[in-house]
Amino acid sequence: MNRIDICNMALSFLNSGRINSLDDASTAAKLCKINYDHLRQRLLRMYPWGFAEKMAKLAQLETQGVGYAYAYAYPGDCLLLRFVFSEDHAADYEEERQDFRVCHLGEAGQAILTDVAMAYAAYTADIRPTGTFSAEFIDALAHILASVIAMPLTGNTELQNINLQLAQQAVDLARYQDISERERRTRYPHKYSDARFV
Repeated sequence: MNRIDICNMALSFLNSGRINSLDDASTAAKLCKINYDHLRQRLLRMYPWGFAEKMAKLAQLETQGVGYAYAYAYPGDCLLLRFVFSEDHAADYEEERQDFRVCHLGEAGQAILTDVAMAYAAYTADIRPTGTFSAEFIDALAHILASVIAMPLTGNTELQNINLQLAQQAVDLARYQDISERERRTRYPHKYSDARFV
């Protein structure tokens, strides 16, 4: 399924025909072209989707930010930075959270400030190939697109509201499916586990 298929799915929810290209002269194609990428990025930022999660070593900058030992370049494909960690904490970076701050460092541009040496980052990447998307993400994206273009295309507020609700349901289902692919161990505070299991 490509982005034209996703746009046509959204149009089918509105009973508004089909498009062959985002460069078609139709109002539907123009609305899809204006909104598709923005909504795709918005939806990616809403939740740490497994298919969009990326881990990468950060490039250290010569410039140093005030209050932090290191400054790193912000990854070019990053939509939302979630964790910064050292190689030693790669397996438990979600539990052993490290402090960081994103800011603009003059000519260096957008940067990540932290006290972590030789840092890595886990972030949501700007994933464009639709073949990577989960089925639930595609459903959510199509419904969100339908809700946004419903009024200018059909003038029907009911269709707008219905698709917004269906988009939220699709996001909730996608979250459930995504969580099931992440192995989590129950971690107990030492005093509790010592008293309970010893």
